Formats: sequence, structure tokens, C-alpha cells
Amino acid sequence: MWVASHKMPPAIPGTRKWDKRAIDAKLDEISGLATTEPEDPYVKWMREHGEAQQPASNYEDWKAKKLKRREKYRPKLGLDAKLERILRFMADHPDCDTIDTIPGAGPATIEWLVEKSAVRLVGTDGHALRYAVTEEGRAELHRMQKWKSLTP
Repeated sequence: MWVASHKMPPAIPGTRKWDKRAIDAKLDEISGLATTEPEDPYVKWMREHGEAQQPASNYEDWKAKKLKRREKYRPKLGLDAKLERILRFMADHPDCDTIDTIPGAGPATIEWLVEKSAVRLVGTDGHALRYAVTEEGRAELHRMQKWKSLTP
């Protein structure tokens, strides 16, 4: 009844045995006694020295190195998915250089890309303005592709 009413901890899973420390801790909690167990010296040393400096496993080591490599390729222009798609289309199709020929592009999106130096105005074609991807825009596309490939 005590386990069902959460007055005592349950048995160790898969057995009919109880953890003496868990029972003692629960009894101390019920009675209001403070549990002031001294900290294990090894646990204290690992907390102060070992854990912060060394990863816990090979996986943690690999993940930390991957995140460090990934930081080198963090995108700088802050493009969302739509702007990235427009910029990638413009880079892949240089002949589509007016707002009318770029799917999903409008004057505001192209102006935003111009402000971020990802696209530049190269001239006019009769009544339409022509745009081209800059080196900074190409570098941003490369960073974004690399950033996504290094996602943990």
C-alpha cells in the first residue's frame, strides 16, 4: 500500500527487492531529517576536473569536433528557406536574371538580397531590371550547403 500511495519507492525493476538507500532516503524525507551525505571524493573530482575538459565517450568527442568544424561554416547573411531557394535558383540559372523569371521572387525579396550583398543590379533589359549573384552570395550558398551537411 505504501508503494501504491507513493509513500515508499517501488521495488527494483524486474525483481522483488528494494534499494535500502532509497527506502532510507524516503523515510528521512517523511520524518523531516536532513540528508547530509558527504560527497564522494571521486565524483567531486570528476565534476571539478574531468567532465568539463574531457568528453564522456568517443561519440561525445566526435560530436564536439563536428560542432567545431560546423561553426566554421555558419551562414552569415541570415537567409530563410525562401531566400536561400531564390538565391540558389539564381546561381544555378544565370540566364534567369529578372524578377519575372525567378520563381517566388518579388521586388522586396530581391531588394533584401541586394541589401545583404548576395545579389547585385547589373543593368536593365528594356523595362526590367537585371540581377546577378555576387561572390558573397555564392560563398553564402557554399556555407549553407556545408553547414547543412555537418548537422549533428
